[in-house]
Amino acid sequence: MEKVELTKAERTQERILQAATDEFAAYGIAGGRVDRIALAARANKALIYSYFGNKEQLFRAVLERSLADVYSTVRFTADDLPGYAAGLFDFAMDHPHLMRLVMWNGLEQRRDWPLDGTSSLATQVAKIQSAQAEGRVANRYPPDFLLTLIITLASAWTAANPFGMSITPDAAEQRSSLRTALSNAVSQLSRPDLV
Repeated sequence: MEKVELTKAERTQERILQAATDEFAAYGIAGGRVDRIALAARANKALIYSYFGNKEQLFRAVLERSLADVYSTVRFTADDLPGYAAGLFDFAMDHPHLMRLVMWNGLEQRRDWPLDGTSSLATQVAKIQSAQAEGRVANRYPPDFLLTLIITLASAWTAANPFGMSITPDAAEQRSSLRTALSNAVSQLSRPDLV
């Protein structure tokens, strides 16, 4: 596969997005400073505004890119919800900045999730609902509730947890056993043969 060479403008945009990811993960939208992003990206503020509009639009671009990474890496299928949960868990553990960005997005009470139609939560809920109707997934819980449980369980050992890392301070060392327990729990929640 041929490596595509980025233009100077694309390299600058990439540096800005990386610096903005670090800044927003640490300070959120309100606390993030375009001056610090410009300094870290070795770009001037005018370029940031030219490329991304304003600070909120830059945050949206950062969150959108981070979420796109999740959806391109962690495959969702209603037929393997335990595997999906384990994949989300691994991604969250390996990309703590994403969980911080999601947390800041929630704290800012932003409702405009930047998701495309194929990876939206609504699409995932519809797939679970269909699997429930076909008897492949237990219907003890509404599909949106089940998906929320899975996402919450998968991210419980990250910065998104309101109790922080204090619940399991050595989560990294227990990663394998936590992943196994998570997968087993989601299997029990979703397996249709349970009463």
